[in-house]
Amino acid sequence: MSFESDKSILFLIAKARNILKKEFEKELKPYDISYAHRVILIRLSEKDSVTQKELAKDTYFEQSNLTLMLDKLEQKGLVKRLPKENDRRAYLISITPEGQELIAPLVEMGETIMEKALAGISSEQKKEFSKFLEQIHLNLQKK
Repeated sequence: MSFESDKSILFLIAKARNILKKEFEKELKPYDISYAHRVILIRLSEKDSVTQKELAKDTYFEQSNLTLMLDKLEQKGLVKRLPKENDRRAYLISITPEGQELIAPLVEMGETIMEKALAGISSEQKKEFSKFLEQIHLNLQKK
């Protein structure tokens, strides 16, 4: 059996991710935010007032990259940083009311894109696919 790189699971996952990201980036243009900004805003709408360290862990972004993304979101008035009590080095990150206003359209956008991406795939197949991805995640998290 010969190896076909364009049929490997790794390649297919990366290809799907890249295509999905491009779809999101195209739809996000009117909002002047990136896909990564969308991830941050949605996470903060679900779990507000978190430290940058917690947010980095929740979003899988490197802290240094997250700092730059938060700077941009803060400049746009979509998030705010407030000093954390009892720890002068840490800040709590919160979504602003302006950021919160974007959540419904951002979630709807995600649903529309995923509906398109998963067209022709049964509910059962989607559940199985989710289980496979979760298992891959768990396997890679093991130390």
